[in-house]
Amino acid sequence: MVAQQVTLPSLATLPPGDWDAVVIGAGPAGAAAAATLLRGGLRTLLIDRGRFPRAKVCGGCLAGAGVRALEAIGLGPRLATAAPLPMTALRLGARGRNARLPIERYVTLERGRLDEALAKGVVDLGGTVLQGTVAKVCLDDRVTLERDGEHVTLAPRIVVVADGLSGTALAQRPEFAWDIDRHSPLGLGAVVPTPPPGTRRDEITMLCGRHGYIGLAPLDAPLRTARWVVAAAIAAPAIRRAGPGGVIADILHEHGVRSDVLAGTHWHGVGHLTRRRRCLARGRVLLIGDAAGYVEPLTGEGMSWGICCAARILPFARQVADGVDVARAWARACRALLGSRRLVCRGVCGMARHPRVLAACLRLGGHWNLTHWASRRLCWKLS
Repeated sequence: MVAQQVTLPSLATLPPGDWDAVVIGAGPAGAAAAATLLRGGLRTLLIDRGRFPRAKVCGGCLAGAGVRALEAIGLGPRLATAAPLPMTALRLGARGRNARLPIERYVTLERGRLDEALAKGVVDLGGTVLQGTVAKVCLDDRVTLERDGEHVTLAPRIVVVADGLSGTALAQRPEFAWDIDRHSPLGLGAVVPTPPPGTRRDEITMLCGRHGYIGLAPLDAPLRTARWVVAAAIAAPAIRRAGPGGVIADILHEHGVRSDVLAGTHWHGVGHLTRRRRCLARGRVLLIGDAAGYVEPLTGEGMSWGICCAARILPFARQVADGVDVARAWARACRALLGSRRLVCRGVCGMARHPRVLAACLRLGGHWNLTHWASRRLCWKLS
């Protein structure tokens, strides 16, 4: 296939009825879905409302299963250009107790660089990528595009929505509405120039406190300057009471770290961290990645979950193109792949919000080898 240019000069150049698949959202899940469809011989358009390169705050962690899936669908070479930094362990801390969980093929990377690299990989495979373009899914499954005052409507055989938690592509489709767990913590993220004391460049560090937990991971910047991504899950009442910075400072203080070490940091919020869609497929529309549902993550599992589901989308997409209703089948496939992993993640995240319980488990783990079991399940060493 001949690769298309990354940004088309005009939406008017798009052939409206000549697309097998339109993928909305060029994050890891969307790019993986586009690559999978392209390798299956489907003419695919990948759309994102952002423009590359773009800054995006994210946990920045990719498990071994996500790495393997990207390699299997032809995006491995582009992943290597995003400067992934190998991690050797996840360190969990609670009430003075610490456990070091070994992890394999786990990497951290800057999310903005990863998205750009994977979009280029889609172009390498013969796909077309539109940047800076807002896409909406109509009631009849057509897709409207808007960019710089231009408008066009497409009628693809398959529509894949992967526009994340804050996406608006399905705003006109109430059957895909979110059911949000209002008791789940709020997500916060930031990139900082220096890490708190006690962290290492080959480890992901999780610090758990009374009102939530903080994850810290190193990023490999282009000039290899010391930058770290900080992601936190914090109870909403605590944020309302003390503000993001105040709660973060309290958790650091519980671990003996100076409470002002992240003072002045600008925090980005992503709302409640646990939510699900009322359905994952309808008509010609399939949902993947965070756009399909989100369970509070511990070590950035979300990217790997989305990528691995996207790598399995081709047979369902072909059925959609043939007019088959795959709503139940696609939901079952996603549950089969992710159900047990999400359950384990929710359990550990629940303990992370109760430091005394987690500290007790960490103490027992030294005798019962629980840390190695948790490593295999949480960090998804086995696909």
